[in-house]
Amino acid sequence: MRNTRLIDWKIGVCAAVVALSGACVDLNVTNLNDPDRERALSSGNDVESLISGGFQAWWQTSHHSYPAAAMSTAADAHSSSWGNWGMRDAGWEPRKSYNNDPAYSYNNLAESPWLFSYRTLAAVRDGLLTLNGDTDQAQLMRDELGAERTERLNAFAKYLQAMSLANLALIFDQAFIVDESVDDIAGLEMQPYTAVWAAAEQKFAEVIQMASGGSFVIPAAWVAFNRDWSAPYMAELARAYRARFATQIARTPSERDGLDWSAILADASGGLSQTFAGYYEEGGNWAWARAKHHTAHYTGWARIDYRTVGPSDASGKWEEWINASADAKRPFDIDTDDRRITAGDPKMSGTYIRYMGNSPFPADRGIYHYSNYIDWRWRPLFDNGWVGEYPDMTAMELEFIAAEANYRLGNRDAAMETVNKYRARGELPPFTDANGVAPGGDRCVPQMADGSCGTLWDALKYEKRVEVFHYGFATEYFDDRGWGDLVEWTWEQVPVPGSELLILLMDIYSFGGPGGNSSAGDASAMSAYLNNTDMQTLTSKLFALRWWDRANLESTDHEPTRH
Repeated sequence: MRNTRLIDWKIGVCAAVVALSGACVDLNVTNLNDPDRERALSSGNDVESLISGGFQAWWQTSHHSYPAAAMSTAADAHSSSWGNWGMRDAGWEPRKSYNNDPAYSYNNLAESPWLFSYRTLAAVRDGLLTLNGDTDQAQLMRDELGAERTERLNAFAKYLQAMSLANLALIFDQAFIVDESVDDIAGLEMQPYTAVWAAAEQKFAEVIQMASGGSFVIPAAWVAFNRDWSAPYMAELARAYRARFATQIARTPSERDGLDWSAILADASGGLSQTFAGYYEEGGNWAWARAKHHTAHYTGWARIDYRTVGPSDASGKWEEWINASADAKRPFDIDTDDRRITAGDPKMSGTYIRYMGNSPFPADRGIYHYSNYIDWRWRPLFDNGWVGEYPDMTAMELEFIAAEANYRLGNRDAAMETVNKYRARGELPPFTDANGVAPGGDRCVPQMADGSCGTLWDALKYEKRVEVFHYGFATEYFDDRGWGDLVEWTWEQVPVPGSELLILLMDIYSFGGPGGNSSAGDASAMSAYLNNTDMQTLTSKLFALRWWDRANLESTDHEPTRH
C-alpha cells in the first residue's frame, strides 16, 4: 500500500480515531522505529503521500467485501445463503438481529468500514495539521509543494473527509467526528448519525467551493486509476455524492419524507459529465468490486433475488411467492414483457438477466434463497480477468434521484419522463398518466403483492432497483430502508463494532430482529432507539489500537472458498 509506512506508526494504547496523531497514552517506552508526526512528515512530499493514499480506504469500504455483500442480501437485491461476508445471516428469514459479538466470524461487516474510515480521517487530520500549521516547517512544505499542489491537496483532503464521514453516517448509528479542528481527541464524544452527516455535508460544501474555481488536477493514481480529475469535475462529483448520500441517510420512510428534496434536486440536476469508475489493471490493484462479481454474475455464488425482478412477472407466481411464508417460497419461471428480464420466453435470457434454472445453495439453508435467474451485466469483467472499469457514480443514478425529488415535490410529469425513459430499455409501454397505474393490463410491470398494477411511484422504485443494480455501494439497502421496503426485522443500521465497545467498557448493543431496536417494519423499535440517550452519549475513552495492513482483514483472493 502506498502509505503503509506512515499509517502503521502506533503500537499500544491510543485513541483509534487518531491512530496517526500521536495522542497516545504514555507507556514510558521509547520506540525509535515509531516516529511522531513531525519526524514522519518531514517534507511536503510526505504529507502528499499520506493524504493522497486515503481514497483507497473509501473504495474498499464501498466496493470490497464488507459490508456491501451482506447489505445486498439484507435488501434482497441478490440472493445467497453462503456465509461469506455475512450474507447468510443478513438474508436469513425470519430476520435475526445483527450479530455484534466480537467473536462473530464476519464481524468485519462493522469493523472493516469503521477502521477504513478512521484510517483516512486520521491520516487527513495529521496531514492538514502539519501542512497548514503556523511553523517554519509547514511553510517550507508549502513552498516545496507550490501553490497549485498545496491547493489540490487541501481540496482532496476535504473530499476524503466528506466521503469518509458520509460512509460512517450511512452505516453506523453513531460515530466520532474527526478533523483538523479537533484538539482534544481523548475528550471526543460519539455523535448520532444525523450530526455525522451534517459534518459530511459541510465538508462537501467546502470541496465544491474550493474545486469550482480551481485549476488543479487530481491524478488518476489517487482516485482508483481510471483517469485524472479536473477541479470542475471534482466539484461535479462532490455534488453528485452529496445528492446520493442525502437520500440514503434516512433510516425510515418518515425520515426520507422529511429530507430537503429541493436541495437534493438541485445537486442531482447538476448532472455528471463523465461516469466515475475505478479501473482494475492487469497485474492487480485495489480498484475492484466484490458486488460486481460474487454478488452478481458468479454462478456458484449468487442469484438475483425475486424481490428485485419478481414484480415484472405476469403469471401470478410472483404474487404467490411474495405472499408465501419463507419455508413455502419456491423458485419460479418469470413470464414478463420486460425484455431486460427475459427475451419473451421465461427460459430465454433478457438483456440484463440470464436464465439459470437452478440454484447452488444448500437446501437446508432455506429454499427461499433460490432463484432461477442471475444478473449478467458485469460478466465481461470476469471474462477479461477482472480487468476493466468498475463504475460507481453515473448520470443515470442522478436521474433517478432527481426523479424521486420531483415526485416528492409534486412535479410528477418530470418523474414520469425519467421512468418512461428507462421502461423503454425493457420495451415496456410508457406511462401516460402520472397519477395512473402502470400500463399493460394483466401484463403490467411492476405488479404488486395483491396482483394490482403499480403506480408511478412503484414503477420508479422498480426501475431504479433494476437499472442501478450494484453500481454504487449498497444502493438497494439504503433505498429500501428509506422507502420502508426492507423485510420485517432487518437491521436498519449497524452498531459500533462490539470489539470497540468492549475496550470502551461499554455494553455491546445491536439492532434488528423481533422486538429489537432499529428493526425494519417496527416504528416503535426506532422510536425506542432514538429515545435511548445512552446510545447517543458514548464517550471517547482510550482504547487499544488494532492498526494493521488491510490485507489481514480483506482477502484479495478473487475466488475465495464458499462457507
